[in-house]
Amino acid sequence: MADKLRERDRIAKSYANRHLKSDPGTVVVYYLPNGAPQREIRLLEVNELMIARDGAPLEALDLGVNVGGAGKHSLLVVDVTPAQWERIRKKELPLPKGWSMDDAVEIRRSASERAAD
Repeated sequence: MADKLRERDRIAKSYANRHLKSDPGTVVVYYLPNGAPQREIRLLEVNELMIARDGAPLEALDLGVNVGGAGKHSLLVVDVTPAQWERIRKKELPLPKGWSMDDAVEIRRSASERAAD
């Protein structure tokens, strides 16, 4: 089981890096493994180009990625604005049910990638 979780962690970081490179508004991605089922990858993405929907609860989008084989998994993403992120940090805005920031892994673009923008 530990090998499967390490593989999930590796795949999650790969998705996070891909999203950071492909979406100019995404400034940081948090991988949230705590409480996630073994074959589910949960990402919280802080996106400066997002438009907040005031009053609406945060919802995870299922990106429909189901890679087959031994490492089969699903990818769920919550995009938030920087203001929403601050509210999450202050525990004023709840994450989707069952999601937790405990043991979150922060993933950012490298300094050289940021300088290239």
